[in-house]
Amino acid sequence: MTISTDTLRPGTLADLESSLEQLKTANYFLRVALDQVTEGVLMVEADDSGLMGPKVLFSNAAAASLAGVDPDKGLRGMNLTDLAAGDLDASTLLRSLKLAVENGGHHECECRIQNFCGHGSRRCLWRVQAVFNSMRKLLNYTLFVSPVPVASAALTKTVPRAADDLNAQSEQLKQDNLAALAQGITHDVNNLLGPVTMRLSDLVQRTTDQPVLHEELQLIFGGLKRARQFTSQIVSACKARPHDKQPVDLRTIIDDTVKFASAGSNVQVHVRLGDDLRWPVADAVTVSQVLQNLILNGIQSMPWGGSMQVEAQNMNIAPDQDAVLKPGAYVKISVRDRGCGISPENLQRLFRETFTTKPDGNGIGLTTCKRFIKSNDGDIRVTSRLDVGTEFSILLPAVAAPAKARNAPSIAGVSSAPVPLKHGQGLVLIVDDEDDLRKVARLILKRCGYEVVECDNGRDAVKTYQSMARAGNTPDVVLMDLTLRGGMNGGETAEQILRFDPEARLVVTSGSANHEVQMTYLEKGFVGVLPKPYEAGELTQIVHRVIAMVRS
Repeated sequence: MTISTDTLRPGTLADLESSLEQLKTANYFLRVALDQVTEGVLMVEADDSGLMGPKVLFSNAAAASLAGVDPDKGLRGMNLTDLAAGDLDASTLLRSLKLAVENGGHHECECRIQNFCGHGSRRCLWRVQAVFNSMRKLLNYTLFVSPVPVASAALTKTVPRAADDLNAQSEQLKQDNLAALAQGITHDVNNLLGPVTMRLSDLVQRTTDQPVLHEELQLIFGGLKRARQFTSQIVSACKARPHDKQPVDLRTIIDDTVKFASAGSNVQVHVRLGDDLRWPVADAVTVSQVLQNLILNGIQSMPWGGSMQVEAQNMNIAPDQDAVLKPGAYVKISVRDRGCGISPENLQRLFRETFTTKPDGNGIGLTTCKRFIKSNDGDIRVTSRLDVGTEFSILLPAVAAPAKARNAPSIAGVSSAPVPLKHGQGLVLIVDDEDDLRKVARLILKRCGYEVVECDNGRDAVKTYQSMARAGNTPDVVLMDLTLRGGMNGGETAEQILRFDPEARLVVTSGSANHEVQMTYLEKGFVGVLPKPYEAGELTQIVHRVIAMVRS
């Protein structure tokens, strides 16, 4: 039934307006009263079926303060799991909601609350109240949040709680899964880079008589070599293995990285380096890749163009001056853009693996940057203002630059010049399931004087090798990819070839051939390792070396 205001008597309308005004006044006083409560109070919606949990409907000033958010803005509209400091904390909160319903309306748990203002997370006691109507229909949840007393927190550190043990196990599992994922991604990426790396390294050497084109190709090839070195480090970084840390020439790294990262953009990158700049004790490839990531992020935040700054200066940290870094000598690298900026509530979420503001992003870039810098005993920090810009700061332990500067042992030596081609004669069997890579490798080797036979799977490779050997035309070198689609993998294929011919000369070619893999296969009878993506020169050099070994 619809009631028109025309049917209401004047007195009735006035009474309705008066009641609404009284309701508004009561609501205002209720909010004021809740803001005076020292305990955090949250009201969240009843629907907790989503992966991110229910949305916050109301928060008082204490709850906003615990999360490091302006009380006037509050937490309304955020998902409950956004307030959790980690994945296990989020799971604990969501489970408490379900237990509150099952237990008749109440449940308590302890987990950490995220702080969006840069302070560390705090362990809190969360008291969950499920609110029902008279028909036992769930209306919403009310949560009361209070920090765990310091004494209790200290006890928690001394006697680990079951939740902390689970948290540690969860983090280790996530780390192992990330390492496995990185291994697979690295293999696929290196396979994709393979044909490009070979063709480009060949073209650079064939354009020496065209200086302008030659310089452009060298610049592109230098960037490709950086990408190759970056992928080679991903697995070891995810497994938290130490990098090759030694003093590196920061000036060279910054100059090369800025030149490459800003090439072709409409943003001018201004570099300013301090006097007597120290050399960071770090892995140079890591520093270059993190810097490149930050520069590209800044460029993407200014689609209309403009300018940004990259600066580096010496910095000393005194005892008790920094909550994260040890006292000592450091170098600080700042990357400052004038882009759209980052909202305060998103600042502390930047380095979480599942957070990104880019529609096609996955949040992994800055997470990887943070992990890499931490592995070098440094830290990365960010400040930002909306519509003003963002500044990332990298702090790394450093030492005084040597009196006689050495070449930076980084970015592959860091010459952008390709490895020279090596001509020769011999028969090469290529076993790889990547068609493009086989075609390019065949083209390069034939141009350098070698005969080439191809196979795209292990079973055919064994048959081909046996058939050629019986015909008196045994391959001088077998380039064996470890990961082959369908049937036998590279290791099984190699085992059968070596069983047939113990003198067979096999070289491992793989997109995931890290140091441990290399040593394993060298012990199994392989005579060399050619990690993907390899250059045309690297391909011809190892083929020439193995053939010389056979004939000597």
